[in-house]
Amino acid sequence: MKFTGFFENEAIIIFVIIFIIYFVGYELIRRLDVSKDKKYELSFRLLASLSFFLVIYNIHVSIRSNNVIEENRMSYNTIENIQRNWLDPQKELLGNYPEGYFLYSSMVQDAEFAVEKPQEYDVFKRKQLEVYYSLRVFQAIEDFLTTGKYDETGMNVWVNNFLMWMQSPILRQYWRKLSFNYSKDTREFIEGIIKKSNGLIALRKEKGKLEASDYDKISAQFVVNLRE
Repeated sequence: MKFTGFFENEAIIIFVIIFIIYFVGYELIRRLDVSKDKKYELSFRLLASLSFFLVIYNIHVSIRSNNVIEENRMSYNTIENIQRNWLDPQKELLGNYPEGYFLYSSMVQDAEFAVEKPQEYDVFKRKQLEVYYSLRVFQAIEDFLTTGKYDETGMNVWVNNFLMWMQSPILRQYWRKLSFNYSKDTREFIEGIIKKSNGLIALRKEKGKLEASDYDKISAQFVVNLRE
């Protein structure tokens, strides 16, 4: 609505200016001491010149409008990616407590959970959930390679998230078993994430808890080859 109002006000101003220019030009032509045919020719040229200007202005407005639409589309894509590939997997794991507790807690090791590990749970359901959500996480990472160029969050933010997730021994275990399901570039990307997260695991043992700067130092230099 904001951009629409701006374009409408600008269009009104432009049309008023063109009308004034045409009116002044027409009056000057009308006062010229030339034949009626010459005045008609000059008036036609004036009108043609103003029409050409309107065409140029219309192209300019169309380009700006398309840019605004593209920016809005990227914003919505970003929101959708965050919801689908970051929030939803975690939300669904939380919804499958207690069987989902183990994988979720291993993915967010710096969070302080106020509850002890569940002692009673369905072992088979836990294993099934961990297989499914491991695949879900790996797919989210692969999706990032496809949608990353349309995402405004920033590559370093996503890399930080993947570095956190892939410190999970459960995810690492299933990646070794199930990586064949994913494309070559996804395998290379996740293997690079795992390699860098090894350093974070060692650093956590040394410090007790990781900080944002520990992740940022890695993600700032981590090369991501997004899909074209």
